[in-house]
Amino acid sequence: MKPGRKRRAARSGIPVHGSREPHGDGTRARHLIWPVWLLIILGTISVVAFGFIAFNKSRQQASGLPQAKPTGPSAANTPGSVSSASFNSTSSTNHVGHSADEGDGTDTEKAVGLISLGNERLREGRLDEAIAYFSHSLLHEPGAEDAHYNLGIALARAGRTEDAIQHYLEALRILPDYAEVHNNLGNLLVKQGKFDEAIEHFKQSIELNPESSSTYNNLGTALARQGKVSEATVQFAKAVQLLPSYVDAHYNLGNAYIAQGRVEEAISEYKEALKLQPDFRPAMTALGKARQKASEVRK
Repeated sequence: MKPGRKRRAARSGIPVHGSREPHGDGTRARHLIWPVWLLIILGTISVVAFGFIAFNKSRQQASGLPQAKPTGPSAANTPGSVSSASFNSTSSTNHVGHSADEGDGTDTEKAVGLISLGNERLREGRLDEAIAYFSHSLLHEPGAEDAHYNLGIALARAGRTEDAIQHYLEALRILPDYAEVHNNLGNLLVKQGKFDEAIEHFKQSIELNPESSSTYNNLGTALARQGKVSEATVQFAKAVQLLPSYVDAHYNLGNAYIAQGRVEEAISEYKEALKLQPDFRPAMTALGKARQKASEVRK
């Protein structure tokens, strides 16, 4: 083999049969250097990853979002009373599940994410956190009627009636045709004894959403408390017609019939309420009294 070819082969790092690697030509040094570069690369990646995690953590802490803390569930509704406000999932623009600290989004996207988080807390009965999320969303989007609406619901459940009313009114200022807000505002006005105002809001809600059984029931309640039993009866009957499984409406209709001396019809409504909800104590008590009155009439 020619000497020149042997030198080229050794220089390229390919072992040549019968030859020794020349000492000092750099081949062994290169074998030792590549692990060092690998360690440097891995170290650099670790530093970058650690920095990214620390950066994200600092962003979350700086976002101002409330920390999770347990709160008690809201009080249950009393059967037969005015139906409580039910909350919606905000408008179709809500991207449910987005985290609230997506810093690259627009103010609207941030507000939508916060409303979504507020709704989750509201469903869980964690009212303080729900209020905080809805309030925070309004800092990004003050004109979001859904945020005012949902904040009103959370405040009402927390017993802050006046604050809730103010946010319902603001929601209506932004969107006057918001049927659910009219209904919920009417409920709070009934609670305050402002029946005339409540009735007007219930009527507006029905005009906007004539298929809402709960609003007919609420209107009937307001009318009944004003002593307008005949008018209330019509509204309770409409609620039952729209939703035959509506326990409160059957009970309220039975009460309206009793007030008018229509005992047998009242008994029928109480029985229907108990058929739907056997442990409904107000209907049990009312049915017992109605049967006693019916027996007295027959004597």
